[in-house]
Amino acid sequence: MGTLQIILIGALGSALQELLHWYGLREHLSTPRYKQLIRSVPYWVITGLMIVGSGVAVWAWFAGETDLPARQYLIVGAALPLLLKKAVEAVTGTKPTTTVARGPASGAKLSDYFRSSGVGEERMA
Repeated sequence: MGTLQIILIGALGSALQELLHWYGLREHLSTPRYKQLIRSVPYWVITGLMIVGSGVAVWAWFAGETDLPARQYLIVGAALPLLLKKAVEAVTGTKPTTTVARGPASGAKLSDYFRSSGVGEERMA
């Protein structure tokens, strides 16, 4: 399997993980926080970069091992964003919590990508 194929399969795994993430939030999409996040260009740029970065990371992780089954690249691609989110939570000490938003946020930030993992969470603005 070629380099581009490995990157694309890893990125597909990451994109599927993102799709499953939003499917899990389907009942919360009408809240102001998620309405704003869905319309946020910076959030989607960061998400796109995470998807592409996961594909590249899969290729780098398995450098030289081009004979593995595609499902292995797919699964690792899906796992990388989750592992990164958990690592950020461990280092920063931020945990998904349920709090009430005081008002509309000023715009999406990198931290919004990592905070979006908690279902039903509303963070202080």
